[in-house]
Amino acid sequence: MKKILLVIEREFITRVKKKSFIIMTILVPVLFAVLMIVPTLLSSVKSEKEKKIAVVDDLGLVANDIKNSGTVKFIIETRPLDSLKNNLAKDDYYAVLHVENNEENSIKNIRIYSEQALSADILNNISFQIKSIATQIQLKAYDIKPEELLLILNPNINIKTIRIDELGTEKESHTGALMAVAMVCGILIFLVVFMFGIQIMRSVIEEKSSRIIEIIISSIKPVQLMLGKIIGVALVVITQLIIWAILITVIFFVAQSQFADVISKITGYVQDVPMGTMLVSFILYLIFGYLLYASLYAIVGSAVDNETDTQQLQMIGTLPIMIGYFIMINVAMQPDSPLAFWGSMIPFTSPLVMLARIPFGVPLWEIILSLTILAATFILFTWIAARIYRVGILMYGKKASLKEIIKWLKYKQ
Repeated sequence: MKKILLVIEREFITRVKKKSFIIMTILVPVLFAVLMIVPTLLSSVKSEKEKKIAVVDDLGLVANDIKNSGTVKFIIETRPLDSLKNNLAKDDYYAVLHVENNEENSIKNIRIYSEQALSADILNNISFQIKSIATQIQLKAYDIKPEELLLILNPNINIKTIRIDELGTEKESHTGALMAVAMVCGILIFLVVFMFGIQIMRSVIEEKSSRIIEIIISSIKPVQLMLGKIIGVALVVITQLIIWAILITVIFFVAQSQFADVISKITGYVQDVPMGTMLVSFILYLIFGYLLYASLYAIVGSAVDNETDTQQLQMIGTLPIMIGYFIMINVAMQPDSPLAFWGSMIPFTSPLVMLARIPFGVPLWEIILSLTILAATFILFTWIAARIYRVGILMYGKKASLKEIIKWLKYKQ
């Protein structure tokens, strides 16, 4: 046990001292804050320069109804169109809006002349106003009031979803928020398992290629070394997640005044999510899911000599979790489908799929059964990985085929 603790300590200290760990630990919460704050700041920054647009209305249908909007000011012009087009800069016009005459005497052809490309918001503003005016004209022709048509096309129907728990308590449910919680938790587990599992594989390959492994196993059993690596990296993962949680909480607390409404809405949307079950399940699936895939990546690392040889064998660990990710996306839309049930029972996909189902309500026995299968599979694969690892870490010079790896399993201790 003492030797395993030494390996854990070495793996943990080595990784937390790396610049990449420090940078990512700080950078992720900062990026999170930027993604939250910058869009709000950008939406509040608008051009203060007034943009004048000349309106030449051959039909007289638009001029009286088009409205100024923000810094955009529409000016009705009676001068000839050619004169206005040739003197845009001189007259300090941003553009000329021309409503062309036609036989139907209706708004049909619109042309906008400008010396530079129109910004998207101004073009959208003009398009929206012209279409609204054209619609009003058509409604008047048929003697239909706009509010009546709006009620016909867009009836005011208020739909609320209410969940009733075992005690008969009613709570308003928000499907979109449940899907968001499910996807965020699943993606977090996907990233942790994938990124840190590969770190174990690379660590084994580095030690094999530098032949340090030969010195290490002279004083420690291969199984102890493998477990030490897996647990050491797991502690790095937990440390980083805790730091991220603390920093993000601090960011929310500092920016609480600016995002009070947003935070209040989020809290209201997720109030029917079983947070206790979700949190405990997230921790357990994260731990067992990571341990399962870490043992797979340890096998891959011990079976090759360098990273260029990992492409085929790496699929052993990558393919199942990718399948789990795609099932998770489907499950977020259909949490009660047979695919959702079996995906949450198969240990290679259950860490992602079950977390996508829990916000929508899952019987406790299904969660317990899923975790039991996952834990049992982890124990089995740790035993398999240990048998392969003890032979593979000392193999050099050639790629290990699947047939050879199976042979390693049969070697006696």
